[in-house]
Amino acid sequence: MPSVFGNVRQIGLMSRDIDRSMRYFVDAWGMGPWFVLRNQKVSMLYDGAPRELEVSIAMANCGDLQFEIVAQHDDTPSLYRHALQQTPELHVQHVAVWTDDVNGVERSAHAKGWSSVFETLSGAGRSVFVIHPSEPKVCIEISDRDPFKVRVRESIRRVASDWDGDHPIREGFPPI
Repeated sequence: MPSVFGNVRQIGLMSRDIDRSMRYFVDAWGMGPWFVLRNQKVSMLYDGAPRELEVSIAMANCGDLQFEIVAQHDDTPSLYRHALQQTPELHVQHVAVWTDDVNGVERSAHAKGWSSVFETLSGAGRSVFVIHPSEPKVCIEISDRDPFKVRVRESIRRVASDWDGDHPIREGFPPI
């Protein structure tokens, strides 16, 4: 039976210290390079209300699987802030699927009892986060294949495949 969500393409982690977390993956896993966007203002929908957050986001690949680390810098209520209240330090916050039909996958998830709890309102494309009442700490991000996102994801994967350990942390997006 096929998964409602398709293939998992990303593991999303929450961190209180994004630099420490990136260094952990570089030093302990040998994974990189990391591309980090610092202190980004993003608009989200949480608990049915629009929210403005300040976050830093880092991305790297391990083979075809992308790892994303998010650190929220303010106290605005959000799914990220809620996740940090539940567990200490670095932990998995979501897994992500990438699809051409976010709305269709979201409808299929709702039919199986999942609820939409968080949604991007700024940036490229659309992402919506869903949880299931039987395991509300398991969160799935349904993210579209917006052309900009596709170029960034592919560039991160390509750079990681040839990475020699040099410059393990890089500011901004990779060359696309």
